[in-house]
Amino acid sequence: MVRDKKTANRERIAFLPVYVISVGSFHDRHTHMNAQASVAGLTLEYIWDFDVPDLANHDLARISDGCLPLPSVSAVLKHLHAQRLMVERNQSVCLVLEDDAILFEGFADRLAKTLALAEFLDPGWLIFLGGADNKIDSRFMSSPDLCLIEKPLSTAEAYLLDQVGCRRRLEWLVDHRIDKPADHFLKALDMELGVRHYWTSECLATQGSITGQFRTSLDQNRRKHSALYLKLRYWFNRVRNQIIPRLFSRAAR
Repeated sequence: MVRDKKTANRERIAFLPVYVISVGSFHDRHTHMNAQASVAGLTLEYIWDFDVPDLANHDLARISDGCLPLPSVSAVLKHLHAQRLMVERNQSVCLVLEDDAILFEGFADRLAKTLALAEFLDPGWLIFLGGADNKIDSRFMSSPDLCLIEKPLSTAEAYLLDQVGCRRRLEWLVDHRIDKPADHFLKALDMELGVRHYWTSECLATQGSITGQFRTSLDQNRRKHSALYLKLRYWFNRVRNQIIPRLFSRAAR
């Protein structure tokens, strides 16, 4: 019975489009992502367009003058290009991963459950799968089963999108410029467009550039610190913000 359920979950994600935001020269990250995809049963498509050396004037014209460094321009354009591909291919749902995403054990099964929950949402949504070291509230601990909590995304390492939400963003971009990094841009724009954000009650992934596994190419503050410092800070925040509150909640139940 357990085996049949796992097989059904794998079939649910077998044909899920998965777009990976990456840079052509980040070979260590590609190896990392390919290994995880093999375990989870995901088929990856890397977004190679909009690497910094390839940015053209018409690409830069989509960004408000002087508001973003080139690596951030590259990243946000890659995120939006994934959405454009999804709409052009008429895909109903897709998964977007950044190339430093660390997928937690059981990712495939919990992703399948999340997709099943998404079927009950009104069209126009984003489901954030990360945030392992972020603060959570009591809603995240009220149910023993995986559920969706309405809350704006905090970062952009792993999230699900539906086509309706992507169409709204692409229509907005026809007459507007981008003025924020990818995560902040999605959060602000979707509030304006009425695209609802949800978190999974248990996170499915985290960021390797936050844990110290990979050196960040975007966050200048993080670049100042050693990998050991980042790892210790990540685990301190994760224990303080999520692990201890969950333990107290289970004990209270």
